[in-house]
Parts: sequence; C-alpha cells; structure tokens
Amino acid sequence: MPVPLLQKFLFRILHHPNTVAIALLSTMVMIMLSYNTIIRFGLSWPIVMTILKVYPLAVLFIYCLRTYVTLPLVLKLHNYFPKHFTTIVPRHVSIPVLVIAGNVSVMMVILTETHRQLYPYFIPGYFGNWAKTFFVAVPVFFFIVRPAIDYLFNNLKMKYPSIE
Repeated sequence: MPVPLLQKFLFRILHHPNTVAIALLSTMVMIMLSYNTIIRFGLSWPIVMTILKVYPLAVLFIYCLRTYVTLPLVLKLHNYFPKHFTTIVPRHVSIPVLVIAGNVSVMMVILTETHRQLYPYFIPGYFGNWAKTFFVAVPVFFFIVRPAIDYLFNNLKMKYPSIE
C-alpha cells in the first residue's frame, strides 16, 4: 500500500534534524514575547492581539539572529577556549546559555529603545530588562521547554518511525 503524499511530507518534517530546533526556538519566542509584553503592559485582548501580530516577525528575527550571529560566535568561542568552558560547564549547557544571553542582549537593546516612555534612562533600563528576561529565559528553557519538546518529539519519532 503506497504512503500518501501528505503523510510522507509530515514524516519528513518530523524526522528532519532542524525540526526540534525550530520547535524549541518558536516555543521560547512565544513564551518570552508574552512574558515581556504582559509584565510591562498587563493582560488584555489588545495586548494578546499585539503579541500574535508581532510573533511571526519575532520568530524570524530570533531565528536569523541565532543562526547567523549568536550560535556561530558561541561555537567559535567554545572552539577557541575549549578547556575553559568544558571544565566549568558541559557543552550542552554552556552553548544554550550563551546563545540565550546573546539573543536576550540584542532583544533588550531593541525593547529598551522602542519603549523610551517606560525607560527614560537607557543603561539602567537595559540592565533591568536584561536581568528580568535572562533569569526567566534560562530556567524556562532548561526545565520546561527543552524537556517538553524533547519528550514530545522522541515519542512522536518512536510512534512514527522514519519510512525512508
């Protein structure tokens, strides 16, 4: 019995090596975008609609930032100082933490600058925003998002093994 075209397409997506990374990134962007917006402006229908409007652009921006800037820099840093990082923290922890730090740094510059009415002084506003975001993003990533996405995709891959 031939496999339908849609099923074959979905199997390819499920077993593609970048699918888990994109799912992690998309989930983290939604959580952090919602968190940062709601703690500053409260929860209301217009705020939720604003989050939904900005979300696709935020995912695209963070994907490009991670893929072309922060991840290559972190990998070069790990290759240049391999002993420094591996003696302190394992690679599977230090790489995501440094990528999150880089992404948060860039995003908080944008947020602090675009919300001048909330943060009249850039430097204290930036560091306050950075700390609030970074110290929420790291535990959310390591204790909620990554375990949940890994569990989901591992179970899906076991239930629907590759057909190729």
